[in-house]
Amino acid sequence: MPNFTEQTYVFWTSLGDMKIMRAVYEEGQYLHIDTLYNMVKGLEGPSAIIADATNQLIYWTDFSTRQILRGPWDGGGNPELLYAAPYNSHGPVELTLDFETQLLYWTQPYDDLILSAPADGSGQVDTLFTSTDGLSGPWGIALSAGYLYWVEFLDNEIWRVNLSDRGNPELLYAGGSGFLRPFGVAISEVTDELFITDNALPGAAFSDRILKGSPDGRKKLEIVYDGEDNVSNAYNVLVDGDDLYWHNQLNDGGIYKGSIYGGQPVQLVSSSNVGQGLAIARSKIVKESLF
Repeated sequence: MPNFTEQTYVFWTSLGDMKIMRAVYEEGQYLHIDTLYNMVKGLEGPSAIIADATNQLIYWTDFSTRQILRGPWDGGGNPELLYAAPYNSHGPVELTLDFETQLLYWTQPYDDLILSAPADGSGQVDTLFTSTDGLSGPWGIALSAGYLYWVEFLDNEIWRVNLSDRGNPELLYAGGSGFLRPFGVAISEVTDELFITDNALPGAAFSDRILKGSPDGRKKLEIVYDGEDNVSNAYNVLVDGDDLYWHNQLNDGGIYKGSIYGGQPVQLVSSSNVGQGLAIARSKIVKESLF
C-alpha cells in the first residue's frame, strides 16, 4: 500500500513585492518557500488569499487591478480572472469562501460594500450590504456556522448576519468594547471563540493586539497576544484547530503561529514586504519508498 504523509502549506501575499508565496512543511518540518505568482503574471496589489485544498486552488483579491482571481496552488499556469470591479470603484480587499456552497464573499471597504458570487466566476455578483445598510469601511470577513462576520474599521464595529435570511445584522462589538482599530476576524469552532486583530494608531495607549471574544458578542474581549508577542500591524488572523496564525505588515512582515489559548508564539516566515493576506491548508501526498 502507498505510504502517505501530510504537508502543510502556508500561503501569503506581499503587497510590496507584488507576489503570492507558499511555504511547505512536512510533519512539522520546514521544507521550502516558493513564489507562485508575481508581476510577470499580472499581480499588482495582491491582498487577501484563500486556499481550497480539495481542488488545489488558491483565490485572491488584487486591490490595484480591482480583480478577484484564482489559480493552481502550485503556481502552474496563469491566473484566471473571476470578477472585476467597475472602473469607478475601488478594489476588493478581504475574501472568504464557503466551501459547501462554493460562494465567494468579499469586502470593498472604500466603497462600503460586501459582495458575493459563485467561486467559478460563472454567476452574477450579488450585493449583500452597502452604505445604505450602515456599512462603513468593511474590512475583515469570515464564515462560521451559517453566519457571515465582518469588521468595519471606520466604525470600529464587529457584525454578523445569518446567511439563511440575510436580515437583521447583529452588532457584536463596538468601539469601547476593548479594541481601537480592528481589521481581521476569525472564528474558532473548537472553543467557540471570535478573534480580532486590533491595530492601534501610533501614540495609542495600547500596542497592536489580537483579542478574543465570543461569536455572539456576549463575552468580554480579552488580550491573547500583543506587541510583546510580535503582533505588529497585523491585518489577518486565522484559526486552524488549536492554532492561531497572524501576518504582520511590520516587524519584518513576519507570519506567526501561536495557540488559541495563548502562550509563546513562533515565527514561521519573515521578510515579507508589506505582508497582507494569509491562508493555511493541508494535503496528503504519497511518500516515496526507499524500497
